[in-house]
Amino acid sequence: MNKEDGFRDDKDISFWDGIARSELWLKKCNACDVVLSPGALFCSECWSNALTVIKASGRGRVHSFVVYHRAFSENEAPPYNAAIIALEEGPRIVSVVDGSDRLKVGNTVEAVWSSTPAQGPALRFAVVNDTGRKRED
Repeated sequence: MNKEDGFRDDKDISFWDGIARSELWLKKCNACDVVLSPGALFCSECWSNALTVIKASGRGRVHSFVVYHRAFSENEAPPYNAAIIALEEGPRIVSVVDGSDRLKVGNTVEAVWSSTPAQGPALRFAVVNDTGRKRED
């Protein structure tokens, strides 16, 4: 992903630089230890602007999702989903979860990385089964 994409800006540069390396980085408040969503400029709990960048586990749970049956994105072929992932560290982010035919609220998910020549690395998630392994589709 490059700066001309319109998604990336200086307030969340550590997040996008992490994505380029297939890593998930978030900000954590030095004053109250709350982990914040990408793009945060200050803590939403205590309003401190003393933030540290931390590497996230990449694990979470599906909080909510929708399945699109029309092509609203040229990057995805229908049907595809947009899911709100509640990360283990606390914040929620929006992403695609592979295997939308079995997707349920509460599924445990883990970050996986896909890449296209035009887009570069992209964060996605995969459902994890009861043994802790990603389910094969």
